[in-house]
Amino acid sequence: MSLNNTVIWLTDTIKYNDNSDSSSWSDISFVKSESSEEDDEDDRIFFPLMHYLTRIRKKRLDDYLLKVDSWTDSEFKNRLRLSRKTANTLIDELQKSGFIAQHKFGLKPLEPKLCLYIFLSFIANTEPLTPIATRFDISVSSAFRVIRRVVAWFLTKLNDVIKWPANYTEIHTTCDGFQTKTGISDVVGVIDCMHIKIEKPKNAAAYHNSKGYFSIVLQATFDSNMRFINIYCGEPGSSTAARVLRKSPLYQTACETRERILPENTFLIGHSGYSSVPWLLQPFRESNRLTVQQREFNNLHSTARRISNKAFKLLKNRFRRVKYFAVYRNIAFITDAVVAACILHNYCVSENDHFNVTD
Repeated sequence: MSLNNTVIWLTDTIKYNDNSDSSSWSDISFVKSESSEEDDEDDRIFFPLMHYLTRIRKKRLDDYLLKVDSWTDSEFKNRLRLSRKTANTLIDELQKSGFIAQHKFGLKPLEPKLCLYIFLSFIANTEPLTPIATRFDISVSSAFRVIRRVVAWFLTKLNDVIKWPANYTEIHTTCDGFQTKTGISDVVGVIDCMHIKIEKPKNAAAYHNSKGYFSIVLQATFDSNMRFINIYCGEPGSSTAARVLRKSPLYQTACETRERILPENTFLIGHSGYSSVPWLLQPFRESNRLTVQQREFNNLHSTARRISNKAFKLLKNRFRRVKYFAVYRNIAFITDAVVAACILHNYCVSENDHFNVTD
């Protein structure tokens, strides 16, 4: 599954009046020539001032980078929520991506290292943009622009980082992982949903969930190592897990070409709220008539579902912005930011960058 992001470029159009007479143009020329001496004097004051302010800004940014570099590995991880090693890997990739603007417009552009730190400061906390911008000595609009660029860069990596087991060998390896951890064989993944809290949107009723707040839904399928292997994000919070699944590309693929992603009668594990389909195994409904074997299976099923619960808890505790997108009302941006956090989660799993959910 991939996400297509449409970027709309807004271009200002300057219109000239073809009917302007020659006197109007001569008047402009005359005024300019009369004020040329004043302009030269203004330039002698303005450009040194801009150069001075630019140097101050650069010094503040450099000082902050030095401050980050002086943090211990523990402080770095506590503040930015991932290890310095993982951050350096991402900085190198961001540097080569071309997503960070190279134009200057009179000022030195923000380097990829600083851009990643701005994004991590955003995704790691629920604080507003103003203190983040102040910390990095840039405007709020510049901070938001940087965050959107880094999010867009992460989205280009979606299909490479969050991917389904590609062949029989990988599927069997994934099944072996679940067999070892849960005691259930032939499981490719555990599927579940999580609500992302948001501000009241325009279409409020659709996003008001059963828990009493506004949200969008993140549907995720995990392997036994809590790695995302499929995600579907952005459905309104009023949607049930069963409805979100039916609308997802995963459902269509599994129903039409099950052998493509769930070969040899392999299946997914999900809670009892999902619709009954051949490739999704639910627990037996609790009753006094359950056999000992059925109750034992329910216990194993519950153990498997703890993987998704722990993974969601890890995502929210590591990247605390996912808990609540205060202020932001653009559903498309929120969705993209959540997907970027999921991609970053998989990066950390691949780098063995562990995180204690109690932190």
